[in-house]
Amino acid sequence: MKSTARLQKMIDDGEFVVAIGAHDGFSAVIVERAGFNAIYIGSFATEATLLGKPDLALMPKTERLIIVRNICKAVDVPVIADMEEGYGNAISLMDAVRDFEAAGLAGVHIDDEALPSKCPFLPGIPRNQLITVDEMCGKVRAAIDAREDAKFKIIVRTDVIGTVPLDDYYRDRMIEQVVQRSNAYADAGADAIFVMALNVEEINYFKENIKAPLVGIFATIEPIAIKEFENAGYQMVIGSLVSLYMAGRGLVDGMKALKETGDWNQVQDKMIDDEEFFNIVGLHDYKELYDRYNIS
Repeated sequence: MKSTARLQKMIDDGEFVVAIGAHDGFSAVIVERAGFNAIYIGSFATEATLLGKPDLALMPKTERLIIVRNICKAVDVPVIADMEEGYGNAISLMDAVRDFEAAGLAGVHIDDEALPSKCPFLPGIPRNQLITVDEMCGKVRAAIDAREDAKFKIIVRTDVIGTVPLDDYYRDRMIEQVVQRSNAYADAGADAIFVMALNVEEINYFKENIKAPLVGIFATIEPIAIKEFENAGYQMVIGSLVSLYMAGRGLVDGMKALKETGDWNQVQDKMIDDEEFFNIVGLHDYKELYDRYNIS
């Protein structure tokens, strides 16, 4: 079953989709084996792991596609990816949709930020600006027209919250702009709307006021339990930074211990063993292929 069909079946069956972030094939396999039913590929994690850089739109489409293809090949669960702002205008976006769909994804999300964009919550970095609602609606329609499979999900997010300090966002009730833009994008054809809720009250506010299936997110700035999104009736929730930050904690602690002890044998409690590693990468499957095809 294609990834798009698998995700659509989950939605049709009323299954709550929990897409945990992965930044490479190895982390994706671990997420899948933990029992989560979807994978998410975000710009924050992939720019950090491939480039060692912050999420400042430093990764071109070609490099992101390499990661996407590898993850899609590594797992069976549906994979959703961050497609930024479509890497340009509506025409560039159409080309990107075709590329990302061909890579094996079940869907992408696109944002209404003006280029060059960046993560809206990086301290000390200037705020994002947004394109007009009309231009973004054109990009949504372009994405819908470009996809070959009608089940390929076009998820849309507005970054109103990333344009001003949080105090201004709340003082000026800019959450209402989120709703207005989101409903316009839903009317333009978006399959779902991605929202950034910072508490349970906002989760419910978006559910009550946005007329489309909703995708939520939990991360360091959105410290909300998965069950809260499910209880509110969201279609999907994304755990964008979970595997990245878990891996980072393990590496930082392990390298510190290794430097202090100077002895590989004294830090093995901080590592997986050969058996678990070979299980994750599927070595046994390749052994069977060597035997089946008489490979020496």
